[in-house]
Amino acid sequence: MPYAAPAETTDSGLRETLGLYRNVLAIVSALTVLQGAAAALSVMIALSLQAAGASNAALGLVAACYAGGFLTGAIASPKQISRIGHIRSFAFFAALAIIASLSFTLGVNIFGWALVQSVIGVSTSALLTAGDSWITDSAPPDKRGAILGFYHVVSRLGVIAGPFAIVAGANGLTGFLMVAALFALTIMPITATNKSQPQMIAGTPFGPRKILKYAPAAAFAAFCAGAVNNAVAQLYPVFATAVSPTSAAGFTANFNAAMLTGAMVGLWPAGFISDRIDRRTVIAGTGIIGALAALGLALLSHTANPIIILALGFAFGIGAMSYYAVAVAHAADRARDDQATSMMAGILVIWGIGSIFGPLAAGFIMSGPLGAPGLFAFSGASLALLAATMFTRTVNKPATSDEEKEPFTATQATSLALSELDPRSSGGENEQFDLFLAWMASSEADT
Repeated sequence: MPYAAPAETTDSGLRETLGLYRNVLAIVSALTVLQGAAAALSVMIALSLQAAGASNAALGLVAACYAGGFLTGAIASPKQISRIGHIRSFAFFAALAIIASLSFTLGVNIFGWALVQSVIGVSTSALLTAGDSWITDSAPPDKRGAILGFYHVVSRLGVIAGPFAIVAGANGLTGFLMVAALFALTIMPITATNKSQPQMIAGTPFGPRKILKYAPAAAFAAFCAGAVNNAVAQLYPVFATAVSPTSAAGFTANFNAAMLTGAMVGLWPAGFISDRIDRRTVIAGTGIIGALAALGLALLSHTANPIIILALGFAFGIGAMSYYAVAVAHAADRARDDQATSMMAGILVIWGIGSIFGPLAAGFIMSGPLGAPGLFAFSGASLALLAATMFTRTVNKPATSDEEKEPFTATQATSLALSELDPRSSGGENEQFDLFLAWMASSEADT
């Protein structure tokens, strides 16, 4: 008979694991609502500007300003958080986001909205930095992979749900009021916790030149991920409206859900495979899947049944939105142990630079003859270039040996503090499913 741990031991382990998740649940819930608010706001801004007759190039400018603010906040906010503490910083930046959200109700002005979006970007990034560093401080080294995976899944649910909140009962000015209320809601779990504030933890990023020296493939993949994914994240409501003009808000939310569900489905297989073969080959493969799906979306947007468009959106999510974490893993493979945190933080900066470029380029293309489908024409071309570049690198540069590879860990482009949470940066064990493993052990002991 296989050995079964005593029930008392497994029950104790399960209680310990559940207690660990309870410790971070308040912070994760606040960050989930935050990401839902940001996702809902992107829908409101795109639809409002489109209704006001703004060009797609103008929408791209506004989206790029958000990305610029986000990158600025990621780099600058750790100093502010260290100065006044996590709870005060969270309340300050959430209040700033609320005021900025309410200012959208004053009327449509392209340059004014671009400025406000940059403020929203700074605020959102600072809130994520405060929350991520708090989670980092709460997670013991041997559980960091599990906490990171838990945070990744739950926060993605918030991004999916955000646009549906707008569809449920808001449009126009009411929608911006709801977004402001969601930003306000993020303050409650943070200010109500009785946990002591942690020390500020944030990685010091490598410069882009240094990352290009160590891991050029990871740098290009991160740049492409920022350019494509942020362009789509900010401008997909324009595409969805063109596909289904009679039910724009509802189809927009469904299309967003299809893409993000695809991303969640594609992430774990991509990571599993990348631990066993050259990660650059996996990035190339996901790029091809994303490029083919984007081509289908660009060509069929005006003729295909909406169900087919949603299916293509799901496939696009599997391909285009799942390889960033593989790129981070490839960068970690190339770095020494003492460089891992700086390397991963630097990859985020490169992602941020790409996220500024992407909406500008996509908005310009969408203002041309292609119209709204130009968003996915840009995405498809970028992903095809990514795949070609990765295949070229696999020919010209040997793969990392299995002994040098760090285990894959799901990660997101949120803040520099998140690089400290990654178990690869601390030598911690990489058990991403230990909550489920503990439950299974408990079940075996009971039987």
